Amino acid sequence: MKHLLILLITLTFAGNARAKEQDSKADSIKRLIATDLKSPKTTAKPNVDRLNELAEEYYESYPDSTFKYASMAMAFGSRSGYVKGVADGLNNVGMVNTFRGEYALSTRNFSRALQLHRSVGDRYGMSDDQIGLGRVQDFLGNYPKAIIYLDSALAIRKTLGNEADLADCYNYLGITYDNKGEFSKALDYYLKSLAIYLKHKNELATADSYCNIGIIMQHLELYPKALNYFNTALKIWLKYKDMQGISTIYLNNGEVYMAQRKFAEAFTSLNKASKIFHDMDDREGISLAYYDLGLCYHHTDRRDSALKYLNLSLATAAADKIPYNKTHAYLGLATVYNSTRDHTNALAYASLAKNTADGLGNADLRADAALQLSQALAASGKFEQAYREQRLYSTLQDSVNHTEILQRLAAYDLESAFAKDQLAYKRQNEAQIKAYQQAIRDQRNMIIFYAVVALLTAAIALVYYKGKRKQTLINRELTQKNTEIIAQKNSLDEHSHKLNDLNHLKDRLIAVLAHDLRAPLSTLRGLFGLMADQDLTPEEFAEMAPKVFSRLENTSDFLDTLLFWINSQVDGTNNVTSFSLYDMVENELSILEVQLQQKQLTVINTVGKDDYVIADPNSIRIVVHNFLTNAIKFSPVGGEVGISAYNGVDGKQIFKISDRGVGILPHQLSALFKSKVNSTPGTNNELGTGMGLLFCKDLIENSNGKIWAESEPGKGADLYFSLPVGDATSR
Repeated sequence: MKHLLILLITLTFAGNARAKEQDSKADSIKRLIATDLKSPKTTAKPNVDRLNELAEEYYESYPDSTFKYASMAMAFGSRSGYVKGVADGLNNVGMVNTFRGEYALSTRNFSRALQLHRSVGDRYGMSDDQIGLGRVQDFLGNYPKAIIYLDSALAIRKTLGNEADLADCYNYLGITYDNKGEFSKALDYYLKSLAIYLKHKNELATADSYCNIGIIMQHLELYPKALNYFNTALKIWLKYKDMQGISTIYLNNGEVYMAQRKFAEAFTSLNKASKIFHDMDDREGISLAYYDLGLCYHHTDRRDSALKYLNLSLATAAADKIPYNKTHAYLGLATVYNSTRDHTNALAYASLAKNTADGLGNADLRADAALQLSQALAASGKFEQAYREQRLYSTLQDSVNHTEILQRLAAYDLESAFAKDQLAYKRQNEAQIKAYQQAIRDQRNMIIFYAVVALLTAAIALVYYKGKRKQTLINRELTQKNTEIIAQKNSLDEHSHKLNDLNHLKDRLIAVLAHDLRAPLSTLRGLFGLMADQDLTPEEFAEMAPKVFSRLENTSDFLDTLLFWINSQVDGTNNVTSFSLYDMVENELSILEVQLQQKQLTVINTVGKDDYVIADPNSIRIVVHNFLTNAIKFSPVGGEVGISAYNGVDGKQIFKISDRGVGILPHQLSALFKSKVNSTPGTNNELGTGMGLLFCKDLIENSNGKIWAESEPGKGADLYFSLPVGDATSR
């Protein structure tokens, strides 16, 4: 028979995770560490923990992969000084070595892991290592020592407070007491572990417990019960495709069929188990399958096949140092040789069976060994020794039978108590389920009630919403009408202001035309009158002519500006194009060259040939001309006029004309582009109308531009305008 061992790992999920979930989790962990393994930071604590976690994930299906990842974790943990990571890796390696039958090596692994876990105060790790050591001693047949380790692990886990972890310890103690032949104690521990697994709905671990309880029933020759437990476990393992569990049930069912002398069923079941054990390289399982097949062949009178499989079982058990399996193999061989009257071989194997059984301390095995040895000795003529062995067999068998009866009674009591506990637990669950269902019904009724309330509320809200929406539409329409009325009022106000402004402008224009135009014409008429009357000498005429000419020139400039502005107001500025400021400035400078020379002014023109703007060139020419005449007018004799252009922060081209003349007073500067300014004489007593810049503002703004001035009295003035940037290609 074969127990299914719960994995010796630190995480409880390994006993109950589904196969697909395990594969998925392993893949996730691999992805997390794939990049880290190429990094110099791979020694970091999280990466070592991931490697150990991956090692644990693979133990059920690929022990070699467990060994690989655990070894990597140990190497990286040692490099970074991460003691717990090294200890966890040693524990994983110890599990694999135990699986391979390398018990001396696994003992060293677990012992060193225990030292390291103790040094860092990792109590759970310590309990894991003690379980590993206990399992090794169980395999070696040192049951008292195994129980000491397992009891110590159980004591630690009781202090940690995780009930699921206790179940593993109970299961391992049950296996050890089972191997020792103390079936009632084994059953007690199995039932404790089963109760916890059922409570936590841990299906795979529950299957382990069903299997192990079935083995107890098999020992006590309660074969129908044994098959019932085995097949309950098998259903779970088939569901999860757990090959270890499936192979174990096939082996144990085969033994029960053999005990019931159903040899055809036994052969079928045992051959299935043997195939899976070989596929998984499960050395203990292979040895037990060979032993059971050997006995089946013996019971069906096929001596050669029986000896073949029993010798294979012995060789495997000896190679893997499994004394329990070796004892069974010795007994099987002794049984076959006794039945075929090969007394020499029978005596040899019976003696070996007795020695190993005595070492294990298992009463069942000792009794079977004494019986085979007694038969071999009697057949060899050693009757006195045969008699002693026969008496020993009788004593042991009586003890076994007596113990078996007691244990069978204890098993019935334990099973009954467990059934009562499970029934009580089931009733408690049913009561909880009923309460839960009632709560669901109450909740459903409340949901219906609230749904009705919600529907009524929604209906009321819908009526309110429709009324509110209608009111909102009316209000919106009223607001729109009010907005239109206000817009119309604002438009009327704006037109009214414009009409007022135009009316004021008309008044100013009439005043200018009445005064500023009449004055130079009157002067000219008077001059010509004096000349006609010959009251002026040529010298006096030559002296007065430049002054009269200057006034006529100013008047002409003003008329040009005025007429162009009036034309722009009537026809608009449709001649918008891209043109060069440089060319325009140069043209205006040539026109004003005489005035510049009269005042000996120096012009510094830094306007670039690539400085283009988009506007009506005629409008901008008027503005540039006005800027220049203002600069000339207020610059001192021998002064300097600066002309420049550059790109502004708003992406427009800025034009600037600077003079270093008398400057503009603050109150005049603030009204410069808003109304008529009382013109002051220039540095050579040049006169003006005070309206030129007002027209310039209108012309610039009509060209989508902006005009402004900056000045500090006594230090000159800067006149600016900005226009959209143009280029030579769009002329």
